[in-house]
Amino acid sequence: MKIFFGIVFIGVSVFINGQGNLQFNQVKLVATSETVPVGKVWKIENILPGVRPTTTSWGNATLDFTININNQTVYYLSSESKGSLFGNGQTGISSISVGIGNSPIWLPAGSILSAGTNVLSVNVLEFNLVP
Repeated sequence: MKIFFGIVFIGVSVFINGQGNLQFNQVKLVATSETVPVGKVWKIENILPGVRPTTTSWGNATLDFTININNQTVYYLSSESKGSLFGNGQTGISSISVGIGNSPIWLPAGSILSAGTNVLSVNVLEFNLVP
């Protein structure tokens, strides 16, 4: 019985101590493909769009703002404009924006990040993993 509790205690100690702490390192703007270094984690805070999220157009227009994580497209924000400034008695544009932009995205070491469609760069906070 003592051996069982000793093994459980050691396992719990390793699990708790293995998690480490986060220590702020730097703010980054990632445009081209970059890899999260060993011993670091990145927190995606936001994007810097390359175009206006809303457009004035005839009819409906949709803009997608994407980032690439591990060479996969992630739809960070999609913005849809409805209506136009001309015709049909409308005097303005209504816009709807949806996406995961209000949620942080954490990337572990080895993850690859780059800006995607309509995104100039991705705002990232880099943290050191401190044991």
